[in-house]
This record gives sequence, structure tokens and C-alpha cells, in this order.
Amino acid sequence: MIAFGDVSGKGAAAALYGALISGLLRTLAPRRRSPALLMQSLNEALLERRVDAQYATLTVLLWEPRAHRLTLVNAGGEAPLVYRHGEIIALRGTGVPIGLLEDRAYEEEVFETEPGDAILLFSDGIVDQVNKQEQDFSGARVRHFMEKHGHLAPRAAVDELIAELDTFRGGMPLTDDQTAVMMRVL
Repeated sequence: MIAFGDVSGKGAAAALYGALISGLLRTLAPRRRSPALLMQSLNEALLERRVDAQYATLTVLLWEPRAHRLTLVNAGGEAPLVYRHGEIIALRGTGVPIGLLEDRAYEEEVFETEPGDAILLFSDGIVDQVNKQEQDFSGARVRHFMEKHGHLAPRAAVDELIAELDTFRGGMPLTDDQTAVMMRVL
């Protein structure tokens, strides 16, 4: 399983909450082969240990290498993008963040990959970054970036994305964490 998340808040409280989620994931993931059940169990465990004003967005992907299949559950995160032969496929970006509301069920999306597909996971700090004109970098810019650079090796593509983001913000302060991970199907 692959987990990609973002904790609300900043500083020590957010770091501790992130560590709690990481520990719970390590404990719960081996017992649950379904990303939806894992997300539901994780949400319940966080609510049992409720921390005021803390929640997290989380995307969990189960990779099945023999079938070239991803099973995705998204709890409030940015929808992953897939680059395939110059086209962009947006995976679903639905679901309530974990640690926020009780009795949440999470939906799985099954995605059949092809060799060469590039999958980009990215935090809201990328799309929400503003420039001097107070414009957001936006999901549309990330999508355009993938159309233009999705063919690159994953590390080179992420480096280029961060470079474009830095140029876009033009000296404006960072407004949030900016995290991106790209994977390629072999």
C-alpha cells in the first residue's frame, strides 16, 4: 500500500498527529487488504483518540503489480493525476478527511494501469500557492504541467514541478507544505 497525506495545522501538534496516523497505518494496514476498509478503520481509530481541530487528508493506493491495477481511496486529498500517452486522466478526489466525522464509508476506485503511465500525487499546498497577483497555482496548472512533463522520469518531473512553482510564486512566501510524488508503471 502507498499512503499520501496532509495533516491540518502546523508545528508540533500537526507533527504529532501525523506521527499518530503513521503509526496507526503501520498497525492497521497489514490486517486490511481493502483500502476502503483501511481508511474507515483509520478514521474510527482517530476519532477514538480525538484531538481537537485535527484531521488529515489521505490518499491510499493498493498496487497489484501482476494485474497492473491500482485501487484508490481518497479522503479529501487532491485527486491524483495519471499521464498516459500525452493524455491526463484524473482519478476521483472524493471523500471526507479522516479524523473529522464519524460513521464515514469510503469508496474505492479501481484503475487499470498501462506500462508507461505516470501517477502524480500532490498536496494542496501546490495548488493553493499564490503569486504576487494573488492567483493560485491551481489544479489546472498542475494538469497542464502533467500534459507537458508527464513523459519525464519521475524525479525530473517533480523537480521541474517545484521549479515551476517557485517561479510562479515569484518570491511570495510559501503558504503551506508543497509535496509531490510521481510514480511510473513499468
